[in-house]
Amino acid sequence: MTDNSPSAAFEHGFHTVAERHERIWLFISLALLSLLMAGAMYFVVADYGVVVKTAGYQRHPEDAATGAFAVDQGLMRTGPNTYAVHMLAHLWQWTPSPLHVPQNAEITFYITSSDVLHGFEVQGTTINVTAIPGTIGKVTYTFRHAGSYNIICNEFCGIEHQNMLGRIIVDPANHS
Repeated sequence: MTDNSPSAAFEHGFHTVAERHERIWLFISLALLSLLMAGAMYFVVADYGVVVKTAGYQRHPEDAATGAFAVDQGLMRTGPNTYAVHMLAHLWQWTPSPLHVPQNAEITFYITSSDVLHGFEVQGTTINVTAIPGTIGKVTYTFRHAGSYNIICNEFCGIEHQNMLGRIIVDPANHS
């Protein structure tokens, strides 16, 4: 039996309109939350350089303490404006450090650790590689701006982890 009274018709109409408004506001809320999340993700990626560069890892059978990382300390020229450097992480320092590199040169870093996991992050760049004992990480980067860049360890490596800092000094290009 249906109630056809004016108050029942009003109540049915009110609930229909209220339900439509609730669905619209729910849709608007979800759309705004989605836009906020997408905007935050874009901001983190674009402004903070969360997208990192790495050319990958390869297993290396030599021990880091006796291999190329112990012999080749410093910057090695590999081409007209390209260089390579073997970075060795060990408790609680980076070797070589400080490292002088020329501005606008392509630098390939080969990174490993002689003891535990370390994180090779160069502040102000997109370089972020995990230094793993027995494994060589590789990343190539071009420093466009002269100045000093800090190398930090972003993997907890022990009691002096907070003091594990290194430095890359980008020497200005000669404009003669």
